[in-house]
Amino acid sequence: MRIALCSDYFYPKIGGITTHIEGLARALEKRGHEVFIITKKAEFDDKQLGLNVIRLNSILKTSNVLDVPQTSELARKIKELKPDIIHGHHAFSPISLLSISIGRKLGIKTVLTNHSIQFLHDLDYLWKPSSYVLFPYRKYINNADEIIAVSRAAAKFISYFTSKRIEIIGSGINVNEFSPRVKIFDGKSVLFVGRFTYRKGIHILLEAFKKVRQEVKDAHLTLVGSGYFSSIVYLLIKTLNLEKSVSVLENVKREKLIEIYQSSHVFVLPSIYGESFGIVLLEAMASKTPIVASDVGGIKELIKNGKTGFLVRKGDVEKLSEKIVELLLDKKLSKRISIFAFHEVKKYDWKNIVEKIEAVYER
Repeated sequence: MRIALCSDYFYPKIGGITTHIEGLARALEKRGHEVFIITKKAEFDDKQLGLNVIRLNSILKTSNVLDVPQTSELARKIKELKPDIIHGHHAFSPISLLSISIGRKLGIKTVLTNHSIQFLHDLDYLWKPSSYVLFPYRKYINNADEIIAVSRAAAKFISYFTSKRIEIIGSGINVNEFSPRVKIFDGKSVLFVGRFTYRKGIHILLEAFKKVRQEVKDAHLTLVGSGYFSSIVYLLIKTLNLEKSVSVLENVKREKLIEIYQSSHVFVLPSIYGESFGIVLLEAMASKTPIVASDVGGIKELIKNGKTGFLVRKGDVEKLSEKIVELLLDKKLSKRISIFAFHEVKKYDWKNIVEKIEAVYER
């Protein structure tokens, strides 16, 4: 099949959707499909990816997510490609929704994947009426022939905008790429990977880590990422007197990132809201690194509390620090959890996920 993956989210943007699209494209190509990624123009060398990437001009000439693409150019590209399937990624952004709409007009079969949830995503009394106020989204979303959500939380949220059947298919990972030959628990290394935004709860992690240091004197926290919250993160590190025990790494190459995952003892995702899935959790599980995470959104669907990781109430500094310390001090517990998590993550290997998505295309 000829498949067009359409999204406003792709490199140089870093995040779960970008990772998902790249992984899906490679997995589909391995199965003999011809894949094209349609996204906005941006300063990025697509040749290094070895994928078919088509960049479109946008009205305001930016790569900003909400900058609407030139619809005539998008329609022309789709007509030229003549795909069998148009697969939009992210149910609430321009390229994804416009591609689905154009596909419907041209008689091309379309699939839409929802990767996101919003604040208070599970409050029916808030989002049911809001979805009618946001009626353009309802119209565009319902253009899709098939709808996928990456988690039950993501399915719940998009269900406010459509009455269509929603299939839940999680994101994927190449497990072998992250799997260490030997996992060593050093009793001190703590890791966070993600965008530096308020909703990721890095400020909560730093407060908790201050308490961790009282119990584990040589504990070290590595924060990998960047974002608008960076200035607050650096200020908190200084205010909490953690300069010597916290490292911040930006623009880390994939090979180095995998090494960091593999060498870390504990991975922490302290998000406050907005986590529909959490690909970083898959990466930690595949790296055999035990997880402590907030019990929000799709996280609690991925992590089985006490078995494949620990879940704590969002914003609970005391409990977060307690579970990090417990894992750092108990290597047998860490090993047991890492074994269960590694077994669990195999179901999310791309070779399994791509078959489920391919079945949707066939249908």
